[in-house]
Amino acid sequence: MNAPTPLLEVTDAGLKIENRWLWRQLDLRLSPGCFLAVTGPSGAGKTSLLRCLAGQIPLSEGTITGKETSIAMIHQDLQLADGATSLMNALGGCLRRHSFWSTFLSFPTKERTEARRLLEQFGLSGKENQWASTLSRGERQRLAICRTLLARPHILLADEPVASLDSTWGDRVLGHLKETSQDRNGCIICSLHDESQVTRFADFRLHLDESTPEGWKLQSVRKDKTS
Repeated sequence: MNAPTPLLEVTDAGLKIENRWLWRQLDLRLSPGCFLAVTGPSGAGKTSLLRCLAGQIPLSEGTITGKETSIAMIHQDLQLADGATSLMNALGGCLRRHSFWSTFLSFPTKERTEARRLLEQFGLSGKENQWASTLSRGERQRLAICRTLLARPHILLADEPVASLDSTWGDRVLGHLKETSQDRNGCIICSLHDESQVTRFADFRLHLDESTPEGWKLQSVRKDKTS
């Protein structure tokens, strides 16, 4: 049986910042359904890698290709509109699917219904008309996740998406992200620091560490998976 066509392929990639190589000769093939955890110490280049995959900063060498153009990223700084309600922030995820005029006065009913469903699922149903600036850090993180899920990406990039959540909410969020991605035949690249969450949710781990020759090491997390 032929291997599935990868959603995202990284070939001989490297990133150099201020005369320092964070990682080099990086090769990845991410297939539908894959959950890749990115780990490593602070400063190893986890956020920079995700931003390269998102097309926000260029590689110093190598290439990134993929058959899908539907990519969304959950940023550490969340990038919420503080002067808008939780509902309007969540609805920001669907903007790429609609013209300016179709959302000028109001978002389509179907999108508003989906946004409310996500807010309820992530414990924010009673806060949909509350300004984002008044939410707690954990609530803001969950709101940013709702917005990204409403974008319906095939490739989801997440930079420490559960860092401000307790273990119960963190596990619930990661489980939902994984389930949703698999339902869409998508893949997830997610930086994590909790070892138990890496073991529980990831299929593979990309560990960034300058002590290795290329600055990275790819490992299978589960024994029944192959790299």
